[in-house]
Amino acid sequence: MNIKKGVLITAIALVLAFFIGYGIEVFDPTPNYDQTYRKFNTIYNEQECQTQDGTWVKDRYPQPVGEDKNVTGYCEAPYDKIDSEKSKHDKIVFIAAVIAGILSIVIGLLFNKDTISTGIVSGGVLLILYGTIRYWRYANNILKFILLGLALAVLIWLAYKKLDRK
Repeated sequence: MNIKKGVLITAIALVLAFFIGYGIEVFDPTPNYDQTYRKFNTIYNEQECQTQDGTWVKDRYPQPVGEDKNVTGYCEAPYDKIDSEKSKHDKIVFIAAVIAGILSIVIGLLFNKDTISTGIVSGGVLLILYGTIRYWRYANNILKFILLGLALAVLIWLAYKKLDRK
């Protein structure tokens, strides 16, 4: 394989993965966590903090904030709620990326042009990796084992059926 084919294969794989990844973000955007944290950093009283589902942390050494010289703590963002939102989003990314990745691998194997086929199959593998990595920390060990087993079985089956016809 010459260098031009290798570069084209890599480009097809990466652009396919970026295209699908960005498409997922268009239809299910990642929640804006920076905005959420900034909102809680501007709450300076316990009642408002609790109204926003935050946790008021009493500070032993209060810092004067703006005109209010009697700030007695700070508002901590509800990390479990934020983590739950992130988990839901990453699960959607995982499902969509794995489905798109498997479809890409199958479609790639149907092409007769080696460069295009290899690029699409490689992009499919990248999508499966992307989706799995995004959701990995939330999956329990049994799910991880099943996911890896299924991915391995599908890849071996595809290689056996489509690539090694002897």
